[in-house]
Amino acid sequence: MSYQDNSKLKSKWFWAAAVMAGLVSSTLVSQLMSRGALATNPPTATVIDETLTKVVNQLKHSLPTRVDNATTLIDVWHTGKQLTYLYEVDTHGRQIPSNFMAIVRNAVMPKVCGSDMKDGIVRYGIAYVYRYNLHDGSRIGEFAITASDCT
Repeated sequence: MSYQDNSKLKSKWFWAAAVMAGLVSSTLVSQLMSRGALATNPPTATVIDETLTKVVNQLKHSLPTRVDNATTLIDVWHTGKQLTYLYEVDTHGRQIPSNFMAIVRNAVMPKVCGSDMKDGIVRYGIAYVYRYNLHDGSRIGEFAITASDCT
């Protein structure tokens, strides 16, 4: 894979991972803050769970969402404080590079940690998981971004 292809991949996959995640995170953080989630009065696990459920349900109404010519966000869910985004990748017959997940993670992590999403991660202990599958359902890979990535 050439440097130009690698750069295009980083740009494309960052956009795919960050656009929908950013929408969810902004909503999540603002809802937690509006429910009195101050540093001196952090939200309870129940409040976080209810807020994550509400945000996930809002996002599910727009799924599947075509992100680009190869990527579709097909599902989102949460388990506890873990919010998972499931993307389906159409390779159009091309082979996925062996370092695909490293490329995507290295492109996404600094963007997530440099955005409003960091508040959800660091302040509330939410982990964002990015999972990528092929059209046939086989898993390409996944990675998580947690507080230790952003501190």
